[in-house]
Amino acid sequence: MRPEKIKVGIVGLGLVSASHYKGYAGHPGAEVTAVCDLEGERAERFASAFGIPQVYTSYDEMLEKAHIDVVDIATPTFLHVPMTVKAARAGKHIHCEKPFCRSVGEGLTACQAVRESGVKLVVSESYVFITSRMKARQLIEAGEIGRPLQVRQRLGPWIERERPVAHIRPAERTWRLDAEKSGGGEYPWIFDHVVHFFATAEYLMPGEVVSEVYAVTSTVHGTARAGARHDPYSTAAIDIPIYTWKYENPDCQGLWARAERLNGKYDYMRGFSTTIIGDRGVIEVLGEGGHNLLWDGRQQHLILHRESKEPVCFRFDEGGDDVWDSDICYYSQGHISSTRHLIDCIRQDTQPRYSGEDGVHAVQCALAVILSAQRGRPVRIGEVDPDYTAYAK
Repeated sequence: MRPEKIKVGIVGLGLVSASHYKGYAGHPGAEVTAVCDLEGERAERFASAFGIPQVYTSYDEMLEKAHIDVVDIATPTFLHVPMTVKAARAGKHIHCEKPFCRSVGEGLTACQAVRESGVKLVVSESYVFITSRMKARQLIEAGEIGRPLQVRQRLGPWIERERPVAHIRPAERTWRLDAEKSGGGEYPWIFDHVVHFFATAEYLMPGEVVSEVYAVTSTVHGTARAGARHDPYSTAAIDIPIYTWKYENPDCQGLWARAERLNGKYDYMRGFSTTIIGDRGVIEVLGEGGHNLLWDGRQQHLILHRESKEPVCFRFDEGGDDVWDSDICYYSQGHISSTRHLIDCIRQDTQPRYSGEDGVHAVQCALAVILSAQRGRPVRIGEVDPDYTAYAK
């Protein structure tokens, strides 16, 4: 007899909700049976588009009345922790968007509720669930580049598709610019994105933990520029175009550099890409929005270089990206893999590979970058107090 499917309720029907839905809908052991959004019309449209039977405008009501095993939290950042705590106390497993929290203390409160309730929590850190990066990790663990010693991250322009795949999403996303709701204070873009980059920095340096960061700031002059159509961000008065980090192991370090339309700099390499330097080889790998990783005139998704050997190139053709004009599928594949991972953890009773504690650590690293920008000096990750927020007066 086949086990009954795990039933999922999605709360917050913004940009990533359709990607999350695809993950559950494509898993033989899961189905989405409920959705919730404050805007009832949007919830009805989403439910109608995907054939979902139950629609709610109250999160508390969905937790109480819907027959669900999992809550997928795709709401604004300031709601992540209170919604996670409520879901855990209701005995629901949880898949929660990033950034997981706005402070270390806030996040640890949610982690404690999860532990006490005995449920499973996956933070949707899609950057470590994208196929190209999982392959890079596999190659590193197989010793293909020897001992990894340095990570270099590069962020070029994210370019939207001329006709993005249709998403049902809010008419506006101005909460992302709100100092408190976003959690980012005067650096909302940095806070929202840097958690991705630190998760990547540790994922591709297995066993190593980031211990110190240093942010380089610059003043941006000239006309403010807009980002993607679905994005509320514009050019910030103070930019963080570069930051560096050290791992606890003094042999290892990392660098992140940004050159894209919002900060007025140009890079031909689109989107996010990462280079991992080892003592016997190098891996170049594309991430979100990635394009123009070339070898022999052809687009590649990952290139493995080793001493005295010919380069090995990899492609992962997964249907193209729903949002970005890029050469790799991030929307929706990274989110699909993350949601399916939670379902597999529940069915197999295994521990998630990106937990609430991992999400809290990434937020602590992001806050350390902001603190470094404010203080103009390197900041140890441990300097970020549990109660510190980027939006504090």
